[in-house]
Amino acid sequence: MATVDSRDNLLGISWVDSAWIPILNPGNVLDYFSERSNPFYDRTCNNEVVKMQRLSLEHLHNMTGLEYILLHAQEPILYIIRKQHRHSPTQVTPLADYYIIAGVVYQAPDLGSVINSRMLTAIHAVQSAFDEAMSYCRYHPSKGYWWHFKDQDERGKS
Repeated sequence: MATVDSRDNLLGISWVDSAWIPILNPGNVLDYFSERSNPFYDRTCNNEVVKMQRLSLEHLHNMTGLEYILLHAQEPILYIIRKQHRHSPTQVTPLADYYIIAGVVYQAPDLGSVINSRMLTAIHAVQSAFDEAMSYCRYHPSKGYWWHFKDQDERGKS
């Protein structure tokens, strides 16, 4: 089983450059995403090669390796960027998705993270219920097990 490095898990952070927010559009959103201070952007990707050679983004289809593409745009508030590994001009493997809402970049959680979070929440609730039920359980060697509720003491006294 592969171990997850804490540097690879960027689900808890966000990034924003407020200077870009008024001018953000589908034409420059990848330039915004490729800013040096963005922790989500990998400088070894094909996008950097294309940018240094001053080629258009269509040249990414002929290259192999890591690349970023604009997957979806809903102007002016939402942009989705996909990090993917291109094996051939027709075959890619998605690695991560990032969404930009009002200029703030977040990493979208993968299915495993969502299921893990939901399972932990459900298990915590079940464990709390069992703990509360166990607090009402009593045992005596001569009587055995019985349930002792706080309401029984109040009814017995009155």
